[in-house]
Amino acid sequence: MPESPAPDEYDLLLAALPTPLFAGLAWSWVGAVGPALALGAGSLLAVAPLAYALFLSPPA
Repeated sequence: MPESPAPDEYDLLLAALPTPLFAGLAWSWVGAVGPALALGAGSLLAVAPLAYALFLSPPA
């Protein structure tokens, strides 16, 4: 069975995209913040790795 290739930069960026959303969800659980505000803040933070992947370092 052939070995799978090592994850590259874009695999790691795709894995990092939901992290701010989960952090926002956790913030709404432990803080006195509504889920809409917390997930909104998390989604704004999730735009950063997406913009980096699309505009600053696009795949060839």
